[in-house]
Amino acid sequence: MLQRLSVADVGRSRHRVAGRSRRKSSTLLLLLVTLAAFAPQPVRAAACCVSATSFGAGRLLIWEDFAAGIQVGHARVLGQWDAGGALHWNPPEYSEGVSQLQPWAIVRMQERVQLQGWAPVLVNDRASGSVSQVAGGLGDIGAAARFELVAIGALRGFPSLAATVAGTAPTGRRIEQTSPPLFAGTTGRGAWSGSLAVESEYPLAPYFLRLDASMTGFLSFERSDTGQQQHYGPLLRASLSAGREIVPGEVVLALAALGEWEGALQLDGALVPGSQDHVYSLAASLSWRCNPHSTLVGTLSNSVWPHGFGMNQDARIGFTIGARYGHF
Repeated sequence: MLQRLSVADVGRSRHRVAGRSRRKSSTLLLLLVTLAAFAPQPVRAAACCVSATSFGAGRLLIWEDFAAGIQVGHARVLGQWDAGGALHWNPPEYSEGVSQLQPWAIVRMQERVQLQGWAPVLVNDRASGSVSQVAGGLGDIGAAARFELVAIGALRGFPSLAATVAGTAPTGRRIEQTSPPLFAGTTGRGAWSGSLAVESEYPLAPYFLRLDASMTGFLSFERSDTGQQQHYGPLLRASLSAGREIVPGEVVLALAALGEWEGALQLDGALVPGSQDHVYSLAASLSWRCNPHSTLVGTLSNSVWPHGFGMNQDARIGFTIGARYGHF
């Protein structure tokens, strides 16, 4: 936890020297005022923590050595946007849902370096008329390294800055690798990927404001059904989130707006017209640190919007609940 040099501590140490002159008393008073002005403020200590667990695995708290947790979520697919941006609601006889369980862990390697890993498991349930299918399996596992360039509250009046380098392995199944009739066994992209992300956060306790942005690139792969070389387009994600500490040190409420844009895919080196996509979503998160080591997190998300707000993507509503344990 951040160390704070308090005026009371300084006063106690100075008052051990007794019987000094008025001049020395004035010097002591000036010293106390100076220390109070430049000591780390208690609001900064709180601000460094309020956003750490608001969405997803997050990051380590400044006093933690490692953390581990699990997330369980479910989303219902209500419709799809086509290549022209029109939203088509699912017909009454069709339904689709996605459930996910994801364990994760973060470990501190150095004061400003953290390593993270995750391994999602997905289950899809799909039904069309009298035909239904439930299937799933391991998704694309991933790992990341986070580098804290400017710590939260390190520079008064300036936001923090961190960079994350991440990658995923093709352990999930692509749609052409799954079975008909509804191809519910799809669990991931099934392609190697690498990404670079930056995050910047400005704390103003009990509030925080945070901006995240990432760029992901994929390696090409050979489709098992056609033998063609397929290459996903570059993927850009950005989010702006803000939150407030409702109960000091325990409960944090946060809201986030997210956008995702992906370039057109390629088959045998040729761009596929109309294959680019984008989607926007809103999310609300409530986290409760029920004891110094454990935190519970709940998130609601929505990507259902009017025509023109999406392209070649699903329109979903969903929730995620998670439990986190931090060791220190």
